[in-house]
Amino acid sequence: MENKMYEHEALASSDVELSSSSEMDGLHDPMPRHRRQHRWPPRHYVVYAILALSNILFFGLYWKARRSGEQCVRPKLIYCDVVAPAAEAIEYVPKRLMRDLKNNPFTGEPNDEPTEEFDKAWAHLLEPMTIKISADELSHLPDDSIAMQDGSGYIAELTVYHELHCIKRIRRHFHQQRYYGNMTEDEHIREETHIDHCLEYWREAAICRGDVTLATFQWLEGKPFSRVYSDHECVNFEKLDTWARSRMVDTKDLSVLAGRPSE
Repeated sequence: MENKMYEHEALASSDVELSSSSEMDGLHDPMPRHRRQHRWPPRHYVVYAILALSNILFFGLYWKARRSGEQCVRPKLIYCDVVAPAAEAIEYVPKRLMRDLKNNPFTGEPNDEPTEEFDKAWAHLLEPMTIKISADELSHLPDDSIAMQDGSGYIAELTVYHELHCIKRIRRHFHQQRYYGNMTEDEHIREETHIDHCLEYWREAAICRGDVTLATFQWLEGKPFSRVYSDHECVNFEKLDTWARSRMVDTKDLSVLAGRPSE
């Protein structure tokens, strides 16, 4: 009897609640408990996604670099992110520089009259030394400039023309009696300072460009001399000069400039 009594002993109330709860969970939850945890996608899918995104990123960077290389003109570090003012006028061409001293209006002794070929050639070459740029073009430069009186823009200069001005000035320095025959002592001091400026301007320009074009040597009178000519990659200066002339400003008439201080 005792055995039978133990066999039919009632379950504790806590056991009944636990059993009922487990049964209810099983009835109302269609997904087994061990399958309800969050599942990550297979690892190889993640790897594929990362590779695809990296390829897209690298292609974008390559495309940007390629377009920058196509659109950029020297100086690239300054104008790579914006359109250079003279970008449409820049074209590079192969050219042999001969340094010819004959039949050249820029070399030799100046003629007796200032209006002759030598001075005319230099005056014409330097005509577009001062040009007009827009407010937007000026905004990409580190410094302000003088505005046009009519509000149409600002004055600036292409460095190549300042370099040419310095060469002209040095050539004139060789012929001071012709060009500056009656200089005072103060004018002579200013002339020497100007020449020092031009030589330094020219020296820094040569170092800045660092042209690595090679010139070969030959024997002359028992000594090795480099040949006077060499082959270069040059800007098409005629095209650039045409662009500059389309914007040139004659600063001899100072009334075209705004903000002139009173003397």
